[in-house]
Amino acid sequence: MRNLLIAFLVLPFIGCNNSENTIAYFGGEIINPRDSSVVLFKDDEPVDTVLLNSDNRFLFKLNLEDREGDLFKFKHFREHQYIFIQGKDSILARVNTLNFDESLVFSGRGAEKNNFLIEMFLLDEDEEKLVYSYYRLEPEEFGRKIDSLRAMKMEQYEHLIVNQRLSEPAKNVARAAINYPSYKSREFYPYMHKRLKGIDRKNLLDMPGDFFAFRKTIDYNNEELRFYKPYFDFMMYHFNSLAYVKCVKECAHEGDFIEKSAHYYLHKLDLINNKVREKGLKDYLFWNTAYTYYLNDQDTANNTRFIEKFRELNSDNKYRDEVESLYTSIQKLQEGSGIPPLQLIDTQGKHTDLAKVCRDHNTVIYFWTFFQKGHSRYINKHVLDLESQYPAVKFVGICLNEDYNAWTETITLNGLRRNRQYLSQKRDTVSRGLIVNNLNKVIVVDKNDRIVNAFTYINSPEFLETLNTLPR
Repeated sequence: MRNLLIAFLVLPFIGCNNSENTIAYFGGEIINPRDSSVVLFKDDEPVDTVLLNSDNRFLFKLNLEDREGDLFKFKHFREHQYIFIQGKDSILARVNTLNFDESLVFSGRGAEKNNFLIEMFLLDEDEEKLVYSYYRLEPEEFGRKIDSLRAMKMEQYEHLIVNQRLSEPAKNVARAAINYPSYKSREFYPYMHKRLKGIDRKNLLDMPGDFFAFRKTIDYNNEELRFYKPYFDFMMYHFNSLAYVKCVKECAHEGDFIEKSAHYYLHKLDLINNKVREKGLKDYLFWNTAYTYYLNDQDTANNTRFIEKFRELNSDNKYRDEVESLYTSIQKLQEGSGIPPLQLIDTQGKHTDLAKVCRDHNTVIYFWTFFQKGHSRYINKHVLDLESQYPAVKFVGICLNEDYNAWTETITLNGLRRNRQYLSQKRDTVSRGLIVNNLNKVIVVDKNDRIVNAFTYINSPEFLETLNTLPR
């Protein structure tokens, strides 16, 4: 049956060959589609969008700048995966959204290299628990275990290049899919080993001289890989590791969490600036560092120091406006500030804003989405319990969706509390304005309409402490 389906899917490609070596095709079938389209990205920019037809199939025709190929990312709804496309490829993907990564399979000309990439991705996911158990081992033994896992994948790579004619860029991506997850584990090892073994975070481990030998081979400016997740994730862990060591050696420490301190992130910006020249990667690393920092430190003075350093080192950053907006939003959510008047809709379809909803009451604002049913039920139950314990506090739920009918239907079908429920009119505006980086986030506002704590979580002890300090 599967072969018949693949044969049927290939039919649209017959007669589509082009004598130009830069022409390629990418298409396929989405089973249980969650959206009406598939979007193709190059780096972090969408290059084309194709609607699914009545049979849930799609087809892209690409004229590649380099016939040796490029790495793309295709996205359907919230799921995405990578695909390497060379000139003259005719690649078909078949994927079920109920099990996106595990069900993804490629066929057609150019399929083998992409089946290899998804296989490496799934192997890395399967190995996560195993690698975690290795972090307790001493450095030499840990290194042997990680090298063994990498060697098994390299055997598969050697088999692939013997049996398939891959361009050098394709080989580069295939090797990256193996090497960089392995290198990332080594970068993370000292931190995790200390944590799991109860070793003082401020002490540096005595590492064997060859433990980080792979660092001599790192290409900090690989334009082909700059937005490839294994490569980019490694870069983040690598600079985390370098900044951590620099902090331990050079900085005075208050508390245990060096990796959450402002000076740690300032070191990280300097290190990235000194080692990375490729603008796309450098901009992306700066952006990621900024977001990670601002979601860990809400101190006004530190925030200002960080943004000034960011501007100094990377003034033409592609994502600068986004980072500046994040900085501004965090400054507006400091303790004592007024709650922003973001636009909402109530269950009766009436428009209002968040400032009016919170007025004259001690208020807790919590968040949910009807795409995460387990979380919505959990937080609904938790809020009901908290309401019984804190009857003087008003609990306000904001659904981070925009479909009014689907929202009210979800409330009814799942038996969720209807009282004080609101729908965001513009999800992105609410998420950015209130810095909703986690659905367990809550914002506490006092009866004078002043923010008490905008950076806590509903399941944290800090949140309960904040509730107990509210004015009666």
